[in-house]
Amino acid sequence: MWPQPEYHMDFARPLFAWQRVRWPGLALVAALLMTVWLTYAEEAEQTSHLQLLTARQQQLTEQQSAMQGAAPRTEQHPLSQANIKPVAVLSQPQQKAAQKIVQQLNVRWFDLLQALEASQVADIALLQLTPDANRGQFVLSGEAKSYAALLNYVSHLQGLTTLHEVHLQKHQVNDSHPQRPVSFEIQGGWQP
Repeated sequence: MWPQPEYHMDFARPLFAWQRVRWPGLALVAALLMTVWLTYAEEAEQTSHLQLLTARQQQLTEQQSAMQGAAPRTEQHPLSQANIKPVAVLSQPQQKAAQKIVQQLNVRWFDLLQALEASQVADIALLQLTPDANRGQFVLSGEAKSYAALLNYVSHLQGLTTLHEVHLQKHQVNDSHPQRPVSFEIQGGWQP
């Protein structure tokens, strides 16, 4: 048969005793429960406040519709037509300025920017775009690695259907820089 060894088990208390953690743990659980309860109470209060505001808004809407359908009374509702202030009339220069702002906001800048962004070339660095929406023109400033790369870029822009009358306005070679980049300005038109 099998030998029966004698086992001696010593049940010792571990170094980390749960009795030391019991009270702080219970305090933490109580604090968490209190926080959850306060959050729930605040949410319930906000929900009831929202329901009151919704009911009040519905009452005001019903009163306003009843006032519009009923005969005019001597007392006026705060939202009635008599209490609405008239719109200020703009002077002639103010109207022109407002029309100019509206025209600037209605310009299709996205078409111009998309055309220029789609025609990016590795040897060309665009530094500034100056659009003139009134005339439908733009001036593009930048630097090219070489004069040949600049001419290729201008011919590429001339081939785009969204741009028209694209030409090199001026260019200058930077002799002080070791790579001799070419600064340029390109002028063209687009349909604003």
